[in-house]
Amino acid sequence: MNKDRNRKEDRSIGDGWKKLSIRNHVIFGLVMRRPKLAKKCLERILGRTIRELNYIEAEKTEEVSAATRGIRVDIYCEDDETLYNVEMQAFEVRDLPKRSRYYQDMMDMILLQKGEPYRELKQNIVIFICTFDLFGIGRHIYTFENRCIQDPELRLDDGTTKIFLNTKGILEDIPRPLKLLLDYIETGKAEDAYTRELDDAVAEVRSDDKWREPIMTVEMMLEDCAYDAREKGREEGRAEGREEGRAEGREEGRAEGREEGRAEGTAKEKEKTVLRMLAAGKDVEDIMLATELDRTEIDRLIREAE
Repeated sequence: MNKDRNRKEDRSIGDGWKKLSIRNHVIFGLVMRRPKLAKKCLERILGRTIRELNYIEAEKTEEVSAATRGIRVDIYCEDDETLYNVEMQAFEVRDLPKRSRYYQDMMDMILLQKGEPYRELKQNIVIFICTFDLFGIGRHIYTFENRCIQDPELRLDDGTTKIFLNTKGILEDIPRPLKLLLDYIETGKAEDAYTRELDDAVAEVRSDDKWREPIMTVEMMLEDCAYDAREKGREEGRAEGREEGRAEGREEGRAEGREEGRAEGTAKEKEKTVLRMLAAGKDVEDIMLATELDRTEIDRLIREAE
């Protein structure tokens, strides 16, 4: 137990730095601060050419979120028509659908604070690059837009899109350029010119001393969160097991009580039957056959009735 408690204190930056990849969301964000790389990333995900990107500084998100929850900024940029928020998600969490809803609300609030009317709101795209399959279907990409339930062909056209990518997809559902990008994120192997550019940029970020300690601090923090979550899960599992055991014991007790009650009820009913048959002048042999009681039990009931 002490070993587990002290595990965080014994770690240092060490060689762990060398193992960091683009899956680290801080490295991802730093790499994607290069407009050329971010633009190509978005184009592969969206399957279309996009206009020149302008980055929205984190401070602008804080103006809106000072009194509320903030939004994480890995890539937060815009072109003439669209706002983009792209987040690397290397730890499996299940709240991403709700988080995507919140992110889009916050992105719109930033625009509205600038005085723009609703009709001028830009297209709003939130993208999560996940190293796990959030929906468990095997797709590499899941794209959601608001549509009419009664008529799925009828789009709301509110300008919002949510995209969840899965580096572990198994279906043949995406173009090769996007597949190469997701494979690079998953394996670290660069197989084309763009992913080699990304790999070179990751190496440059890793070699920059000013980022090393902050990134490793974040990495260890995330690792600690994952560790604590696992420990909490184990403890909850043990607690649930103990509670299930107690519940099972209570249920067994109730079942035994019900069984004992039924047995007692059956015995009393048989006693009444014996007495009624005796009063009706039935032979003891007939009573034994009808009630499945032996001669000793019937004789006892006769004595108690006298």
